[in-house]
Amino acid sequence: MSDRQKPTWYYEALLFITTVTWSMSFVWSKIITNTGMVSEMYLFLRYTLAALLLLPFAWKKLRACTRAQVRSGVIMGLIIFVGMMFQVAGIAMTTPSNSSFITTAYVVIAPFTTWLLLRQKPDRITYVAVLLCLVGIYILNMKPGEMLSLNLGNALTLVGALCWAFQLTYTSMIGGTMDPLALSALSFGTTGLGGLVYCLIGGAMFRTPVAQLQAAAPAILLTALLPTILAGVVQVYAQPHVNANKAAVLYTMEAVFATLISIFLGLEGWSLSVLTGGGVIIAAVLLMQFGGKKRNV
Repeated sequence: MSDRQKPTWYYEALLFITTVTWSMSFVWSKIITNTGMVSEMYLFLRYTLAALLLLPFAWKKLRACTRAQVRSGVIMGLIIFVGMMFQVAGIAMTTPSNSSFITTAYVVIAPFTTWLLLRQKPDRITYVAVLLCLVGIYILNMKPGEMLSLNLGNALTLVGALCWAFQLTYTSMIGGTMDPLALSALSFGTTGLGGLVYCLIGGAMFRTPVAQLQAAAPAILLTALLPTILAGVVQVYAQPHVNANKAAVLYTMEAVFATLISIFLGLEGWSLSVLTGGGVIIAAVLLMQFGGKKRNV
């Protein structure tokens, strides 16, 4: 059976699996940071391993890349590196649920990065969605007896979400100009190299104890194989066959699954602020997808 003959639900199921896999990365990242491993060492190990594992499958495509395509892959990798540095540093100081819900805000931010890079002005509903998203983030940060404040971990995660919005826009700019495997290998390798340089400059390469590496190794291997390689390849394969709005809704569920998995593993407990704030952020994303005119990003 060819790809075109397969039913839509098949591709939707693949994206559902991708979303669940991505949600696990928040939990695994929290487990890794709980060992005391710094962000740059984690990114170096995770993305270098992912690039090496993907290399045999992408080698022929990489050799055929032009200089412009290599540059595109490197830029993508730099965006991922910066975004992951903020996200991983943030998750060390917040919960997996907060991190996943705030990261979901990139869907709301993306129209503004598209405005900046592609000169496509957001419509009015976007501003309403942004306001709703900010309300959700505020609820996530609410503490009894305190005024408006933003937890440092949540703030760093929000900066990471801004990077993911830029990544989404940049992907639409270079989409179709190079092979997905080559793009993934280049971007993963660049992210891993960025982690290595940061490790050497900051000294993490020389002060990370062996016991810490051993404790974090299983989670690092899982993040390299599943959320990084497997989910990325499945997304590239399945998403073109699924309605854009349906895909966006499935991706929004990433935060829900991350919260459920985190609570199930005992990394955090139920709270009204997580349920309410997370729900408001998801409502903002759904408003973006269904409340205005059709978007390219």
